Amino acid sequence: MAVIRHVALRCKDMERTRNFYETAFEWEFLGYRPSGEGLDLSDGMCNITLIQQPSDCDRPILEDGDEYVHFGVIVKDVQECWKRLEGWGAQFCSEAIKQGQDLEKEVVPERSFKVLDPDGNVVDVTEDRTEWKGVTI
Repeated sequence: MAVIRHVALRCKDMERTRNFYETAFEWEFLGYRPSGEGLDLSDGMCNITLIQQPSDCDRPILEDGDEYVHFGVIVKDVQECWKRLEGWGAQFCSEAIKQGQDLEKEVVPERSFKVLDPDGNVVDVTEDRTEWKGVTI
């Protein structure tokens, strides 16, 4: 069986996106690619490469449900992660991953939420280790 161990994301501003993932999920910065147009992060199990997109590339940001890609992360404490993202200035999409409930201002979700990274990629965030079928951690 194959397992996912690498994901690459194109970024409008590679350093801003790096800061987002380091702040939000505490992913470790591993270094720059030799070209300087990419960098590597890791969550300890998967390599995440951020690639600087060309300045003349215009990729529109799509709404949750119409996005190009989205992925999920499991965190130890969803409320702590929410507070780090809120402090970072992140844009939240919904309170619950599967139900898509609207957010209530000043209320930190108890179980899961969706957030946009700086490039408009939707990230599902949960502390529920059974959120996705077939996942063991």
